[in-house]
Amino acid sequence: MKPKEIFSQHLYGETYLGFDKNYLNKIESSIELFRRGDINGRIVSNNSFGWQSKMLPENGVFLNLTQAILKKIFIFCKKIDQLKFSTVTLQGFWANINYPGDINWSHNHAGDISGVYYINTHENCGDLILESFNFSPNNKISACLRRINVKTIVPENDKLVIFDSMCFHRVLKNMSDKPRISLSFNVGLND
Repeated sequence: MKPKEIFSQHLYGETYLGFDKNYLNKIESSIELFRRGDINGRIVSNNSFGWQSKMLPENGVFLNLTQAILKKIFIFCKKIDQLKFSTVTLQGFWANINYPGDINWSHNHAGDISGVYYINTHENCGDLILESFNFSPNNKISACLRRINVKTIVPENDKLVIFDSMCFHRVLKNMSDKPRISLSFNVGLND
């Protein structure tokens, strides 16, 4: 008899949006302008590390990007058996700059789907770790299942990673000598 996992808790997907370096540079320049206007940013999962913007506008230089993200999420969610919804709505998105040595503490998000889009990455700039806290360290089987189901994602320019908003995730230490720049977002599924 072969053991089979049941009660799946989380899901994720990753793809590329196909934006060129020129467009990514425009987004990065816009993020830098927002950073200069709000040097302290907001403190959330980056507590004591890096910079995170307040919510960014969905128009202007970000319009093509937000539309592409929503389209990918719509297609992704349509492939989930028995999931009923008619539209997807961006509930907010923000920029993250993790400087050398920065991390993001383990956290989850609001909404139904969350994710990250990578703008400027480098080797060893901090992998994304998707994990579940639904386990008991006192039970060897549950602790084993948690370990084997952790997903590590290496950041790459133009990569979009989406996952259910309840999935806990963190970002490992940026071991490069350059900042890693990304955008994060929350999306709602509407009837």
